[in-house]
This record gives sequence, C-alpha cells and structure tokens, in this order.
Amino acid sequence: MATHLRSVVDTLVTTDLSVLSVAELQSTYVAVAPQLQRLTGLCGAVLAELQARTGGLLPTEDGKPRPLAGWAAEASGDSASAAGRDVRVSVLLRTGLPRVAQAVLDGQVPSVRAEVLTRLVGRIDALALAEAEPALMETAKRMDPQQLTAYVRHLLATWVEPVIEDAEAAAHAARYLQTRRRADGSLWGSFLLPAGDAEGVLTCVEALARRQGDEDTRSAAQRRADALSEMSDQVLGFGDLPETGGFRPQLSYVLPAEWAARRTAEHTCADCSRCPQHRPATFADLVAAGVPTSQHSSDRDEAGAVRVHPATHACAVAAWTGPQTRARIETMLCDARITRVLLDSVGQVTGLEPLRDTVTKAQRRALAARDLGCAARGCTRPPAFCDAHHLIARADGGGHTLANLVLLCRRHHVLWHLGKLTLDDLHVPWTNNAAGPAPPRPMPPPPPAPAAAEVLDLFRG
Repeated sequence: MATHLRSVVDTLVTTDLSVLSVAELQSTYVAVAPQLQRLTGLCGAVLAELQARTGGLLPTEDGKPRPLAGWAAEASGDSASAAGRDVRVSVLLRTGLPRVAQAVLDGQVPSVRAEVLTRLVGRIDALALAEAEPALMETAKRMDPQQLTAYVRHLLATWVEPVIEDAEAAAHAARYLQTRRRADGSLWGSFLLPAGDAEGVLTCVEALARRQGDEDTRSAAQRRADALSEMSDQVLGFGDLPETGGFRPQLSYVLPAEWAARRTAEHTCADCSRCPQHRPATFADLVAAGVPTSQHSSDRDEAGAVRVHPATHACAVAAWTGPQTRARIETMLCDARITRVLLDSVGQVTGLEPLRDTVTKAQRRALAARDLGCAARGCTRPPAFCDAHHLIARADGGGHTLANLVLLCRRHHVLWHLGKLTLDDLHVPWTNNAAGPAPPRPMPPPPPAPAAAEVLDLFRG
C-alpha cells in the first residue's frame, strides 16, 4: 500500500502546473483537498491503532521502548508537541467518536472538523455522546471549523457549565501583560486576558476604534492603538470609560418563549417525571436542535411536545467572547440595569420594559464613603473600580439597601459568585454577621411564560 501511494503522489506532484488552465487548476485542487483530509484521518487511525496495541511505547531493537509521539514526530517531520496532539486526537476519535472517525475516512467529515468535536469526549457522558454522534456528524458537515468551535463551546456551556468555568479559571491564571520600551520611549508588548475580562476591553476599545468618516485613513490596528490611548486619557481625566450605544459592556440571555412555557409547565405538572411532554431534554436532543435544517426550532413534534431549542439559545452569550459562566452573569446582575425585550417568532421587537433598577448614584456615593474601596480583606482597589455587590442575592430575597450592599472589585466579585469568597473574607463590621454566610448559587427560578421570546440584556451599571 505504501509503495502504491508513493507512486500516485509522485505522479501528482510532477505534473507541470504551468500548462494547466485556471479551470483545470481549480478542479485539481477540488479533487486533491478532500483526499488529503482522508489521508490525515488515515494517519490518525494508524496512530490510534498503534496506541491501542503498544500502550504508547513502541519496541526498538535495543530493547528500550520509544514513545509513540516522538516516533511520529520523526516519521512526519513535525514537532513533538504537534505529534503528541495528533496522537491524543486520534485516540479520542477512536474511543469516543468512532463513527466520526469513520466518517473522516469516508470523506464525509473533514479531519480538521472532527478534531473540534473531540473537545466533547470525556466531558459528555459516553452513552449520551454516542446517542448524539449522528447529529454531531451532520452539524460538522455544514459548519466551518470556526463556526463548529463556537457551537461546541455553546454545547459545553449549556450541558456542562463547570467546563467553561474551569477554562475561564485556567485562562485567568494564565493572564499576563508584558510591555517593553524602545529607545525612543514607544511602548510595545503582548497580553492574554480571559474571556470575561476581554469582553469589557473589546467593548470599550471597539467603541472608540470605529472609522471616523471617509477621511479617516488609519488602519484598524492604528485605530485600536488610538482607542487604547483615549481610554487611558478618559480614565485619568474623568475616572470613567466610554459607552457603546449608551451602555457599558453587555451580556444577553436568549430565552425562547416555548422553552419558558415548558419550564413553567414542569413545575405545575403532577406527573412530570413520566410525562412525555415535559420529559427532560437529553444531550442528543440539544445537539439535534442545533443541526441546521429548514424547520424552525419552535415547531412541535407529533406528540405535541415542544422541541428543544439549540444550545446557542440556552446560555448567556457576550457579543465578543461567546458563552459566559453563571458566576460572570451573577456578577453583572449585582449592579445592573435589566431590560426585558419581547420578540416575535421572526425576531421583531414587540415590547421593551425595565425589570429592575440599578444601584443609584446616591447609593454609590454612600458605599464609597462607607467602604472606601473593595471590602475584601487586604484589597486596595478604590471605589471607582468596584462593583456594588448584594450580600444576599436579590433572587434569594436580598434587599436593594445599603445594609445588603458592599463594594467589591471585579476579581473578588467573581470569586464570591464562584463560591470561593465568603462573608468571613470581607471587612463588613456594620453587618454583625446579620447577612449570614455566603449563600450557595441557586438555579434561576423558572420565568413566566411570555407570548414571545425573551432576551434579557444585562447591562453593567
């Protein structure tokens, strides 16, 4: 097989491309590219078979076992890290998504898209993943790798939110900002920010980096550099940051009306555990709902049960960085203006009403005078860089009063909602522990069934 394959490749690569027409060049690429994806899948299948037979240690003539990844790197001419990734991906496909692995060999799913799907292996129950595999393959056929990556992240955020929380925590731990100065005093560097923090940065930067008329000849990179300088000037001069559309960084939670009605019915149905209409959605249901089809997701099935809505409509999504964790949402809710936007079945706005008031300016001034900054012990963040946090969440009956409010910087605010910070970690002598220990994060109560889809826009105050 190896000799025949080498002969075919030799014939292809010795073709004089200069004598081919544009149409012939295009047809050549269209013919070769899919086969290259299949060959990549074959290489992965070989690595997975070697891993299964040898346990990852290949025998050698001198009797010293050799790691499979190192051998693969030498054989392919690739780096050891890249070869190690190939081995991991191939094993995940073989063990967790065997039908996807076969679809790669059959040329139905490109190998680069199959690699994206392996992010679900080990995070989704094996039986649930096997049930959803056909729908996952159908989705992979219709989405490019970037779209598929976002889709998989939505699935994880909806089904196994701790995975997103762990990724956010890992990104937060890996954050950095490195700067260097040139001889002329100019500054350059690199940085890495977790998604939750990047959302606010991008919202502020992009608001100031828009092209200002046809006479603006700056490049996009130059406009962002100018925006960063302008942000610094505004903070130093006025202690405030720019707004986009009259609001600060924004999150949205899309709640389809049919889903809300179903959740409400679940709480009123006496026999819900066995009721087919209110049967809890499975992971396969969630995946199937996201397969691009001509049917609208709000259609009902033959039994009259409401169809499950796709993952992209079942978790909070930020405009720039995608799905957000519940801790991040609760952090925003503590000091936020919340508006309910009612949409009809085609997305037209039919109603707009405020649901809750933000922390007032008078309350902010009183908090600044009382707390003098972040109330976390040892933190020195000033009031201007703190959120107004509710010691007892409003969803748990906490009041919108000064006695229940405290200033926390964004880092300690998120830690509270992650359950890693309690009342004992705060300097709040006025409470005398009246607020009690930090309450656990409750699941949000089921909303009333609206006549149209709801969008909760969470605006940081």
